[in-house]
Parts: sequence; structure tokens; C-alpha cells
Amino acid sequence: MQSNAEFSDSDSGSYPEKENSSKFHFIISAPRSGSTWLAKALNGHPDIYSTETRLFGEFCEIWPNADGSMTPRITFDEFLKQFSTHFMYEEMGLNQKQFTERFQRGFISFLKNFCQRQTQKEFIVDKITPYLGTTNLVLNRIDQYFPDSKAIQLIRDGRDVVTSGTFDWILKDAQGTDRYSFFVEKRPGVTMRRFFDDKVLRRWVSLWREPIEAYENVAAGLVIRYEGMKHNQGEVLSRVFEHLSCPFNSKILDGCIERATFEKMSGRTVGDENAPLADARKGISGDWKNYFTRKDGEFFDELAGQLLIDLGYEKNRDWILTLPNELAFVCE
Repeated sequence: MQSNAEFSDSDSGSYPEKENSSKFHFIISAPRSGSTWLAKALNGHPDIYSTETRLFGEFCEIWPNADGSMTPRITFDEFLKQFSTHFMYEEMGLNQKQFTERFQRGFISFLKNFCQRQTQKEFIVDKITPYLGTTNLVLNRIDQYFPDSKAIQLIRDGRDVVTSGTFDWILKDAQGTDRYSFFVEKRPGVTMRRFFDDKVLRRWVSLWREPIEAYENVAAGLVIRYEGMKHNQGEVLSRVFEHLSCPFNSKILDGCIERATFEKMSGRTVGDENAPLADARKGISGDWKNYFTRKDGEFFDELAGQLLIDLGYEKNRDWILTLPNELAFVCE
């Protein structure tokens, strides 16, 4: 895709049109789908710098952190919209829309050039896990500012996304729930009969569905799976490099894989049960089976059961019948 060049210092005062930015690409995924893992692996390539910019989405909310503090989550889109409110762009002969678009293009051009100069790498891959309700805008912005870029969609089983996401937010929004009593307070004798609640299921199912469904409108994008990376990361990375037209060999592949092992990212072994609230929690597929009850399965099916089947994670809805009526987790 292409974006405008940096602001011109020429005497003419004309604003430069688009420069080639065909080496700025994007990973689109739901949160908790392995995008950080993929970005870490891509950074092992001598010609790729992968990061997270939060450029697009017009989103700002104040979110709780695990330590009890509060931090804004804001995209550059939204920051620029607020910034422009008090900026005297009229004195430049611009209206607000013209100002924000030109500023956005100038910043994007600066960011691309800065990343390339600082890392000495040609390819930039921006990982995006869109905030809820922003995915279509994000994809439209990519089309607008990066029409030559290539997109990669990373998909994970929605039930694992819901499970991982619910764990990720236990310290942020789960006070008063059984999962908080069990995993955070660790009160002796507490029995957890249901891990989820309807509210958290609805939120994380929506976060899973939205980018998958919106991505259907992306032309010629590559689709990869978290589970495929677990099975054969080298094969998946090879497909990514080919999609990006980025040269590689077996030595580069080995370096990328080694850079992003679960042990290096978390300091623990795969499947370790001793850090349930860690960012990189277990690093396995199918862990959802330990936390879903029949009620959870039925609610997930109501919200996104057909998508689960369409993606090939289940052949039919019989998977719900294998779930227990309740959990029996007792805190000792």
C-alpha cells in the first residue's frame, strides 16, 4: 500500500502525494490469538521489523491494569481527532478533515522511515488486534493509507481465545466472581462450578468474531492458524515470508523459531499450570475444554456456533454434548 511522503519544505508549499510503502504490512487477529508470538518470530528475520502501532480505530477508553492502576487505551486516529480540536488549521487554509488526513499521512511516512532507519530493516509488519467495534474502520484506513500493503489474518479457536481472554482480564474486571475467588484470592474451600459468566463470554466471542468476519472483504490476504503454528511453525512462517515477498532460507527460519519459543517468551515450559494469570499463560491448544460447562458451550454456540463450524474447528454442534454440567474446582 502507499502513504504520503513527509511534509515538504519546498518553497512551493505544495503537499507531496503518495510515496511507495509496499513494504509496510499488517497482521489482523483477535486478541489472545498469538499475534505477539508471531511478531516475535518475524523479528528474527534480518529484513523484518514487527511491532504494534495502534494507528487506526478512533478508540479511547480508560482500562484497569493488573496492579489496580488505570491507563488509557487510545489509537492514533483518536488522538489526532482530539489534537485537531484545538489546532488552528484554518490559518493553514485547511479544514479539520484536510488537516487530520495530511497530518496522518505525514506521521505514517515519518513512522515508516523512522522504523526502517532505526532497525535497518526493509519490511515493517504491524500487528493489529482491533478494539471492539473498530475493525471495519481499521481495514478501511489500511486501504486508504496503505493500498499496496499485504494482510495476514491469524485465527485461533474461538473457545481458546475466550478462555485466554477471560484469564487475561481476571485482575481487571472479575472481582466478585468465582474465578476471582479461586485464582486470585485463593480462598481455601472455595468451589468454582463455572469459570465464565455470560457477560465475559459475550465480550470475548465478539472480539473473536469481529475481525474474522470483517476480514472476509480483504482481497488476496493470507490466512494462517495459531494451531498451524503450534504444529509446524516453520511451514507457517515460510508461507508468511512468501506472501510478503521477503527472501528467507532454512537458517533464517530456525532463527525465527528459536527467537519466539514459549520458554523464551514466558520463562516457563509449555503447559505449565503454575502461572494461570501470566500474559503467556500455557502456550497450548484446546485448553478451553478444562473450563467450559454445558451452559457455556450452549451460549458460545448461540453467539458463534456456525462460525466455529465454518472455520473447521468442529464438524457439528455435538461438541457441546461432551461438556460437563458444572466444574468441580476446589481451592485447597
